[in-house]
Amino acid sequence: MTVIGAGTAGAGNAGAGNAGAGRAGLPVTALVVAGGLGTRLGGSLPKQFLTLRDRPVVQWALERLVAVEAVTEVILVLPASWLEEGAARLAGWRPAKPFRLVAGGARRQDSVAAGLAAVGHDGWVAVHDGARPALPVEVAAAAVAAALRLGNAVCAMPAADTLVEAVDGLVCGDVPRERVFQVQTPQVFPVAVLREALAAAARDGVTGTDDAGLVRRLGVPVHLVAGSPRNLKLTRAEDLPLLEALV
Repeated sequence: MTVIGAGTAGAGNAGAGNAGAGRAGLPVTALVVAGGLGTRLGGSLPKQFLTLRDRPVVQWALERLVAVEAVTEVILVLPASWLEEGAARLAGWRPAKPFRLVAGGARRQDSVAAGLAAVGHDGWVAVHDGARPALPVEVAAAAVAAALRLGNAVCAMPAADTLVEAVDGLVCGDVPRERVFQVQTPQVFPVAVLREALAAAARDGVTGTDDAGLVRRLGVPVHLVAGSPRNLKLTRAEDLPLLEALV
């Protein structure tokens, strides 16, 4: 595992989200996953380093999590080939909490596992997509607070559109909208639970789409908490002007 950087304290990004201290004083690590090389939005530049206003996409996400009072450190997972360049592009940022960069893996869950291996405590971890730069601080803070109370918390939004099932382009059934949610991040779990979920997935050869799905495989109930329509994930070129307005 490659790790760059140590804790850097600065004057910026004072805590704004008051989720309180972790249960029994346990630390909370914000783990920002940006381990992919998705370059279709910016030529050879991974989307997490595209510029929104005056800074990289991923820096916006990092700043939002540093501002959550309960968060005690932040770890950013980047593609191994972008670790040095990523450090250089973030060199002007002076977070007010300890911050490290870690090399990721081939799949998202491999990158989460790499970041989790750099966590030196058995407290809590809030996993967030580095391509969600407009995360409201209060949403992240509420998710952490809910996890400390309930045992875990996953941000989600109820589906707003009519949903149907289709085969070969023909509608074959309706999907009850009140039971469908769009899952977002952050997703907050005890460190030990997420480690167990990742280990079980690796053992069983399972590839998940998010951490909540891997935790559910353990039989652990997963709690949904309010996400935000502002918590948009950068996926398509047309998302960029929307995010410019949101950050």
